[in-house]
Amino acid sequence: MNKETSITPGQLFFLIIKFEIGVDILSLPYRMHLLSKGGGWISVILGGLLIQLIMLMCWFLLRRFPGSSIYEITSRITGRWIGKLLVVAYIAYYLLMGTSVLVNAQDVINRWMFQNTPRWAILALFMLGSIYLIRQNLRVIARVLVLISFLIVPMMVLISYGIKETNLLYLLPLTEAGWPKIISGSTETLMAMFGFEFILVVFPMVQGNNVGKLKAIAAANAVVVLLYGFTVLICSTAFSPEQLGLMPEPIVYLLRSIPLGTMDRVDYLFLPIWLISIFGSISGYYYAASYGLSYLLKQKNHRKSVPYIVVASCVIAYLPRQQQHLDLIGSIANNSAYFFLVALPLLLLLLSYMFNRKEETKP
Repeated sequence: MNKETSITPGQLFFLIIKFEIGVDILSLPYRMHLLSKGGGWISVILGGLLIQLIMLMCWFLLRRFPGSSIYEITSRITGRWIGKLLVVAYIAYYLLMGTSVLVNAQDVINRWMFQNTPRWAILALFMLGSIYLIRQNLRVIARVLVLISFLIVPMMVLISYGIKETNLLYLLPLTEAGWPKIISGSTETLMAMFGFEFILVVFPMVQGNNVGKLKAIAAANAVVVLLYGFTVLICSTAFSPEQLGLMPEPIVYLLRSIPLGTMDRVDYLFLPIWLISIFGSISGYYYAASYGLSYLLKQKNHRKSVPYIVVASCVIAYLPRQQQHLDLIGSIANNSAYFFLVALPLLLLLLSYMFNRKEETKP
């Protein structure tokens, strides 16, 4: 392993936290309320357990090929030509997921902060920043994103100010929506926590043994579940059920209603911090797609592929003009994730056992 391009399990821990906390933190309490009512926080916990199972399945696949990313694994198991098709599919998936996060972030920025700023200007800033960062090696990228991950602390501190407004009676009855809807609400948590798929690419670049890597991934996911559960609980108790049903992004409304010293609009403090955090999530998807494109084209590293991936993503994000088209990108991305994160890794794992395909480790 090239130590210049490898990361530690500790860095992986912070990266997974960073990637899993994205745009959906603003709207998750609203979506949980629509499905699960006062039991939304229960749906978050169930969704977190589901994520842990998916991660464990991916880990079983990755540990059979400890020196290979998902791009190499597909070729080893399915052969040259099918493998290439799957490599292209995974590149498209990571590109689509990065574009989906970019579209949603740009939409939030336009609605809450810079209403008169043209879309191309916001997208251009993301494009230039992403190209500059992602052209670096993985260790440099990880160091930057680890620093960004600490911005989650002030974000949660600001959200915790909502404790002053809480009324626990708003949660009752906990099972008002019924257990079937509470369980189905866990799928919303699953979509909100997409980002862990980064491990499919960087797993062989993480130092240490397979068990240590699994512990880092599982611990990061547990932290995110707690943070999401806390956020849903705060919003569910700070607003009445009638109010929460009218707020697609209750976090912003919550912060706008809480004065912080001489600052009347706390959301103007929260959103820039959130924006920097989102930039890290987008960068992770772009790195995964760039790495795949460089593997497909047999390049020495991913640097040359970065501009193509980032520019393509920004162009796709710029084209939609109507809200339903913006929502369509997110819907396609979320639905495709079930195939690329659940169905396909499970199929590859089963095929690896059926045909006894695995990577021989050096003694």
